[in-house]
Amino acid sequence: MTGTLEVERLLAAPGHLPAARDVRLMFAEGRISGIEETQGPCRNGRIALPAMVNAHDHGYGIRPPALGGSDDALECWIASFSRATIEPRLEAAVAFGRMALAGIGATVHCHNSLVADSLESEAAGVALAAADVGIRIAFSCPVRDRNPWVYGDQRALLPYFPPNDRARMEASIADGEPALHLVEQVEAVAAAHESELFQVQYGPIGPQWCHDITLECIAEASATNDRRVHMHLLESRRQREWLDATYPQGIVRFLDDIGLLSSRLTLAHGVHLTDDECALLAERGVTMAVNTSSNLRMRSGVAPVARFMQHGLRFGFGLDGCAHDDDQDYFRDLRLAWRLHNGTGLEPAFPPGRLFDAACRDGFRCIDGSDDYGEIARGARADLVVLDYAGMREDFLIADEDELDVVLTRATSGHVRSLLVAGREVVSDGTLTGFNLADGERELVERARQMAAANAEQSGRHRRRRDAVRAYYADDSHHCRRVT
Repeated sequence: MTGTLEVERLLAAPGHLPAARDVRLMFAEGRISGIEETQGPCRNGRIALPAMVNAHDHGYGIRPPALGGSDDALECWIASFSRATIEPRLEAAVAFGRMALAGIGATVHCHNSLVADSLESEAAGVALAAADVGIRIAFSCPVRDRNPWVYGDQRALLPYFPPNDRARMEASIADGEPALHLVEQVEAVAAAHESELFQVQYGPIGPQWCHDITLECIAEASATNDRRVHMHLLESRRQREWLDATYPQGIVRFLDDIGLLSSRLTLAHGVHLTDDECALLAERGVTMAVNTSSNLRMRSGVAPVARFMQHGLRFGFGLDGCAHDDDQDYFRDLRLAWRLHNGTGLEPAFPPGRLFDAACRDGFRCIDGSDDYGEIARGARADLVVLDYAGMREDFLIADEDELDVVLTRATSGHVRSLLVAGREVVSDGTLTGFNLADGERELVERARQMAAANAEQSGRHRRRRDAVRAYYADDSHHCRRVT
């Protein structure tokens, strides 16, 4: 696929190089084949920069609040709704379409299904959705086999339910056997669907949700197959407390002892990591995925980004399906992270160059482990987002503004005009080229409403489950007990 693009301004390496003016970009075979000046002034009011990377997401087509998952403490939020898969291709296409319209060219998709028998067919649907929309996907195959509702003895949760709910819950609380069969499925999914634009990863949900032997098996398989691993870690205070009680040597040291810490690993959240843990993760080449808005909405806290930078621990940014305004607006969330971690001194603690390194280069490490993303240059991947720069500065009275300042201060999804991934125009003039998002959203919502109507009592059960989990954790006698 070949093509050209002309823009009035170009931020080839945001925060590292000044904006260029009047630029023509040429593409061939998914790469940038040339960069040159236009014949005359380009006055289209557009600015191009590298496409953004969503380093951690769950691909929610139906967003959690619509299912009863309103903002809450993480463990209560998880209990407050369930993710019944409606139609994998449709739901993924809706989620990916929203991301593309936000300027996201690549995302880690932490798939939500935990039904072993359907994983391969669901992966096929997600792969088709990725092709429909056109963005790069790292498909994280979910593995979970312990602690389905709380951290600890699952039966201890039962007294917090009304009597009529206990029998139903009792059938769902038992820890399963180690899910080694789920680990074995990953290579089958990769063999069927992996490509340059669709990577497959091991996806242990988190150490509190996986048996030790399962994590050991994943560590071994990752090393043998040179395949990346994507896992949640230390998102909430309750996870920190339970993991500290269960792993006296420390959970990060345990993960290192079994060989899981490596440059193939991405850890999402890390809100409650210590200095020593950050230093070890950095030494092992691990990448973090920071989820600013999600952690605020789930009352988990603020990731220690300054600590990450101090120890040289690389990190990207993820929306986690829970952007600040529930709209998957990557630029708004990036701005929130920048301001939250920029310090109080005369000099910025989080300079724009480092911010965009996280949003692009280090975020892309979570996709395929490479280090060559995030600069628009000859030979680089032809992944670019084009913004309406004139719209961002329409009220400016000065003519010598810094283009990066304008983008950082004002860019939103509403300014995205084009998105190119591997040279293919995925968004053109603010519209998806390969998928009708409005029609997809209508169909998805209608299917979801039909499912909800067929099970009208479900929302009430979810509320009672949330209330039971809240009461369980309010009782300090439970959540720090070690479970063998």
